[in-house]
Amino acid sequence: MSISDPEGPKRPSERHPVAGPDDALRAAAGQLTALNAGASARELVAEVLATVHAAFTATQAVRDPLPETAPDSAEEALAAVAGIAQLRSMLGGIEASWQVTAAERIRRDDAAHGVATAKQGRGAGHELALARRVSPSSADLSLAAARRLVQQMPGTHSRLRHGTITHAQARAVASSLDRAQPHTCTQIDRILSEGPEALDGMGTRRVRAHMQQLIQELEPEKSRERAERAARERHVRMQPMRDGMARLTAVLRAIDATAVMATLDRSASALKASGRPGSHAALQADLLVEAVLRAPERAPEQAQKTPGSALRFIRPSLDVGVILSDAALLHPGRYTGCALLEGYGPLPAHIVTDTMAGQEPGRLEHAEHHEPEGSDGDDELIAFYRRLYTAPTSGQLVALESTARAFPAGLAKMIRLRDGSCRTPWCDAPIRHIDHVHPVRNGGPTSYANGQGLCVRCNQRKEHGPWSLRPQSAQPPEAWHWSSPHGAIGRSPTPPLQPPRRILPPPRQDTAGEGDPSRDGSQPADGTDPG
Repeated sequence: MSISDPEGPKRPSERHPVAGPDDALRAAAGQLTALNAGASARELVAEVLATVHAAFTATQAVRDPLPETAPDSAEEALAAVAGIAQLRSMLGGIEASWQVTAAERIRRDDAAHGVATAKQGRGAGHELALARRVSPSSADLSLAAARRLVQQMPGTHSRLRHGTITHAQARAVASSLDRAQPHTCTQIDRILSEGPEALDGMGTRRVRAHMQQLIQELEPEKSRERAERAARERHVRMQPMRDGMARLTAVLRAIDATAVMATLDRSASALKASGRPGSHAALQADLLVEAVLRAPERAPEQAQKTPGSALRFIRPSLDVGVILSDAALLHPGRYTGCALLEGYGPLPAHIVTDTMAGQEPGRLEHAEHHEPEGSDGDDELIAFYRRLYTAPTSGQLVALESTARAFPAGLAKMIRLRDGSCRTPWCDAPIRHIDHVHPVRNGGPTSYANGQGLCVRCNQRKEHGPWSLRPQSAQPPEAWHWSSPHGAIGRSPTPPLQPPRRILPPPRQDTAGEGDPSRDGSQPADGTDPG
């Protein structure tokens, strides 16, 4: 007996009257059956429709699927959410198949056009990135995972298409096996297929850990090779966050990472005990910054005596690009605009001016400045100021041009400041190359308007196949419209360095309650909530 229905379960026909001729589902089905498309396209649409039906009638995560719930009930809402989530996973299985199909067809077209065998299909990930509206690096990773699922793990792929595992779980399985041998992938696929409940309730972290255990069991002889390859990929990255903050992540050897965290934890505890203000986590962050930016130079003979210390830690000469309006610089207390920090993006202007003044951003009248422990107080930050003028209407820099084939340092710097990150649609990777939008070999100038910042991957893939970039309106263009060799499209707007001034309408004056002491803005006359 259902809790929501004390009289017992009812048949679907009793709960939901038979749909009439104006039913929305019948109308949608009629539009789809009238779809004017080829046989393969109609077959795909039919497969998607069957998947929608299965997701909402055989939903895994609820007791009663959507058709068996009472209208306007909480059970109906939960069944709808569960069905949509399951549909997303099941469609992920279909998408994986079509990603592999698209890559194979692009490779086939390359072969038909005489592209060298080693380069055939190399641009598939870039085109899929535009089609899926994701970054090229994400598209490449997704394509690799799709190939592994479709070609080497048919059982796991089938479970994804039937909704018995989630898309996140399938991606975690496939990405964890990116360096495993094909026969290992096949064995793990068999293990997962024989135990259909093996991944039940597992988050992606537990799935990856489970995969690593299986790989170690099945490929013990490759363990040292995997460890060496993984160690070569250690790196540090920065991700901008809100309100002038950023997340700095480092991929390190596990032993080094735990040692770093233990040292930061011990040092932060000591500072906290000595009365240093701030939370434990904030003190750890401060110690990390101080260790990097104020590290003394290590003598070569000292580095030789210390095993594994070949790197020399030198106090850096900082070259950080900041674009700041004259109003924000001269009147920091009265201007509420944003500055532009190279490699980060926009942030409140007062954060820059406070930092330049040697103060922590925030409520300065209540803040107490503390010299970092071990600092002699005479550290100086040498700043170089360059005046960059922007157009008042668009907020963009004026154009510059060069007769050289390579972009001069000053012009390249301006392009980096303007673009911030890779200009390929959906790509947020750091800029590594300054690219001629229209190639020099085709008469493209070395100019501010014809330059764009690209990451290494996008600059290389742009040369593979007849990519088309079409400008939009002004000089420099307000945006570049990208078109891939096989018809995927995207738009890359030119980011303004300073937001254009907006003339806001004056606030509305409500004169209805003038002279009424009860209408003072804090409480309506009738005592109701003003919201």
